[in-house]
Amino acid sequence: NFRENKAYKQLLNSTSNNMNVVKTVAVTSQSPNIYSKTIVINAGKNHQIDKDFPVINERGLVGKILSVSNKSSKILLINDQNSSIPVKLMNQNFFAIMNGTSDGKYLISAFIKDDKMPNIGDILVTSGNANIFPKDILVGKIIDINNDKSIIALPFVDLSNLEFVQVINNK
Repeated sequence: NFRENKAYKQLLNSTSNNMNVVKTVAVTSQSPNIYSKTIVINAGKNHQIDKDFPVINERGLVGKILSVSNKSSKILLINDQNSSIPVKLMNQNFFAIMNGTSDGKYLISAFIKDDKMPNIGDILVTSGNANIFPKDILVGKIIDINNDKSIIALPFVDLSNLEFVQVINNK
């Protein structure tokens, strides 16, 4: 299948040398629930996948493993309201925690360290704090800063159109 081969090549080219890829897999289903942003993949404990393993694709961070069975896993996407991602600016000393929004379109800051503020257009990457996501994975681009100083970012990954993802081990 040409489309599948192209997707695998993109994933191979996007993986940095410091990431331990456990498995590259197809997405088997996406949650239709407007309150829960999850996907299911066709790999699980039989493929050495465990809870909280990070999930990426060629564009950046997708989410983390929420639950695992022998042959499948459920992934909590970064745009889910219950998702918390420690981030930093790509080239600056700015740290924040980003959550998904209720509509699942954006990420919004839940916490900002210090009083430093980024600029619209700045790039957010994982900070490596909390030891779930490796550092420097692309997360999103800041598109707005509200009057209450909360940051709105657009995820780099098209989370409504996922076909293939990579599960990585941050241990």
